[in-house]
Amino acid sequence: MKTTLSQIMIPLDHYPMVSEEESLENTLNILSEEFKLRDHRWHNYEAILTTNSHGEVTGMLTLRSALIITRKIKFPNLFHRLLDLSKSQTTNLSTLKVKQFINPSKNRLIDISAEVDEAISFVLKHNLNSLLVSNNQMIVGVIRTIDLFWYIEDVL
Repeated sequence: MKTTLSQIMIPLDHYPMVSEEESLENTLNILSEEFKLRDHRWHNYEAILTTNSHGEVTGMLTLRSALIITRKIKFPNLFHRLLDLSKSQTTNLSTLKVKQFINPSKNRLIDISAEVDEAISFVLKHNLNSLLVSNNQMIVGVIRTIDLFWYIEDVL
């Protein structure tokens, strides 16, 4: 029997979501709190989804993006330090909105009818860690690299 994307994806309601207007600070806190709740192991997700005022998924803030943002803010290079000094202000996580840093959903969409091999190819071709699965233009779930790996392990 052929395995479908709907069988290996994580349903949308299992993924944490925040408004794209949420502060970056709060969004990063949600990511780290989930990590603590899961005994410092990642089981359910590696990103947080963002939604617009209509509740539609607009993108995701991945762990990689969060790491890059945190590094730039907490450990800026000399250029960033000089830029901050010239502005006479420091970067404050609570004033930054998560929508400024998300990966747009359109860049990682795959239709639910696609073959699992297509999802694997898409992830590899675009160097992604997760895909948003859509059904009739509505996002219904997320497929992570680890989900695809587990699928391959089961097939072998």
